[in-house]
Amino acid sequence: MIFASTPKPKPKSYSPSRPPLAGLHLAMSADSAQIVLRHIALRKTTLEVDSLTIIESDSVLVFGEAAYVQVQITGGKVRTIVINFHPLSGEKYINTRNTLNSYLERFFGRGVITQNESVTYRRWENEDGTMEVSYTDKYMRVFVRLGKR
Repeated sequence: MIFASTPKPKPKSYSPSRPPLAGLHLAMSADSAQIVLRHIALRKTTLEVDSLTIIESDSVLVFGEAAYVQVQITGGKVRTIVINFHPLSGEKYINTRNTLNSYLERFFGRGVITQNESVTYRRWENEDGTMEVSYTDKYMRVFVRLGKR
């Protein structure tokens, strides 16, 4: 007797669920930021030091790319948002960098670009100096800050 064997299915690649980042913005109240982070992140860590509260999320989607989000709260308002994109290699890194560049240029224009050896820094600031966005392509980290101190 000859038995026909069925082919084994290919294993699925693991991809944790990462809900999109939505509703989080500068100058929103601390309570609202807590609620938004509760909806977009499965887990979050809160650290309170003097007048600063730092909330860090687990993996979420920002501009369609996987990242960690840190929200810094002072005076009961969101003051700084830090987005750390996951470390990527090869083509994934280039695609993330290009996606991030296109989104930031669409929202903020070309900005000021400086280079230090292999690292490219980009910076945007509004006219009255109350909001700043900076981006470093080496570490795939974006800082959005309201106000200067």
